[in-house]
Amino acid sequence: MNRSVWPRPLSLHLVSLMMAFTAVARADGPEPATNSISDLTVDVHSTLVKSFFGLGIQWDPYSYPPRPEAWRLTLHRLDFAKPAFFRVMTGANSYCQGFDAAGEPRYVWTEGEAAIRKRLGSLLNILDYAQTNNIDVLLGEWSPPGRLGSGANENVAHPDDPRWARLVTDFVNWLRTNRGYSVVRFYNLMNEPNGSWMWPGGKVDYHAWSAGIRGLRKQFDAHGLADLPIVGPDNSWNWEWADRVSLDLPEAIGDWEMHWYATDRDVLSGAIEKVLAAKRKVIQANDPHAAAKRFFLAESGLLDGKCNGDQQPRVKTFPYGVMMADYAAQVAQAGWMGLCAWDMDDAMHPVSGHPPVPTDTTLKLWGFWNTQGTAMGHPDDENIRPWFYTWSMMSRLFPRDTRIVGVSPTGLSNLRVIAGETSGRQQLNIMLVNDSDETRTVRLVVPGLVRKTVRLFHYFENDRPTDADGFALPEATLPDKDLSAGLKLVLTGRGCAFVATE
Repeated sequence: MNRSVWPRPLSLHLVSLMMAFTAVARADGPEPATNSISDLTVDVHSTLVKSFFGLGIQWDPYSYPPRPEAWRLTLHRLDFAKPAFFRVMTGANSYCQGFDAAGEPRYVWTEGEAAIRKRLGSLLNILDYAQTNNIDVLLGEWSPPGRLGSGANENVAHPDDPRWARLVTDFVNWLRTNRGYSVVRFYNLMNEPNGSWMWPGGKVDYHAWSAGIRGLRKQFDAHGLADLPIVGPDNSWNWEWADRVSLDLPEAIGDWEMHWYATDRDVLSGAIEKVLAAKRKVIQANDPHAAAKRFFLAESGLLDGKCNGDQQPRVKTFPYGVMMADYAAQVAQAGWMGLCAWDMDDAMHPVSGHPPVPTDTTLKLWGFWNTQGTAMGHPDDENIRPWFYTWSMMSRLFPRDTRIVGVSPTGLSNLRVIAGETSGRQQLNIMLVNDSDETRTVRLVVPGLVRKTVRLFHYFENDRPTDADGFALPEATLPDKDLSAGLKLVLTGRGCAFVATE
């Protein structure tokens, strides 16, 4: 099957009945009653984001590698999702085995392909997929590697240790030059450096981190990696950290990114859009070159419901997909250029410990699926979870270089919209998120856009058509539709509607 195109639409006799689009198709009853219709106008002449970075997925080397058939299924699902980028985090202890008597690093790639595959096989498999599909990789290391050998001088414990910048530079050069991974296009030194959880003894040291960033920038520039931007500051919450970095070292940060695990209140109140818009203004005021840099979220997810150290069971529920779509819509409305989902597969990260077979409390439950489900006695856990529907739809409809355009406010609370024109102005795609239990009826109008084939997709509790693989199917296809005259959309309760034109 060619997975680069949508599956076949519903039959035309059903299409002819769907002059009005309802969130729940009912063969045995009337259209749900609505009080009023709100106009929603897309202004293709206004621009919120000139060039969208897209939706990414965190895909790290596995603590519990998938079985071959689970690996093939993972790639099949990614083929459909078409992520714009991957965030891939690793550590220097995976490729450096310490230092020799002269203080030179002992790298695994000097020991032959078998040793390389043993230590780096999971990472290289990820990069192989990215390279084959030309998907950008944001590569990084979680934290200073610590002890790399048994010698007294083999402990790299702080971010300002110049040996860490040397290790990273050599590793990236080896990946890009020797292994041919040209898709390694961004670098992230140290995860969430503002957090006590990332520092020995819990003591945060801003000066050591900023010195490490400057040192890495010098190493990159001196060793053929001047084109590789260091992204940051990678803070989680703590917006003052970002403010400080934008004042202190804007020249070292090539693109601006942060993490945010939002509460339900953050999403439903619209705080995502407000806070991100404000942060963007602060950074633009402090960084004279900010206009040429990307702004995106390198980790995103929902906080409420997190339990057992670091598990989010809500990823298994329908509402999580609605909330994350609402979140993404606000990111775009704030003028930010993309966001990355934490994360793809539960099997990548343990909460603590590493038993031969993970237990129900071993893994960080955050993914679109769990490739260890069968081994754990829960084979259904390997199925696609609901939020993959909305994330994959957004990734497909708003790809890299989409121009995000303006949408008139409807005045309806908890109704969020993204509208984007793909490069070359061949398609206009729209997502509507009703993050309310109330039925909302809108008339979607795109002045000047006439005679387009429109495909409609639903993500509602009891109305989210998928194929046998769990991939989104069109609810209906409307040929030769005049969107300048308006399209009535009825959103019956919490959920998302996607309008794709061609």
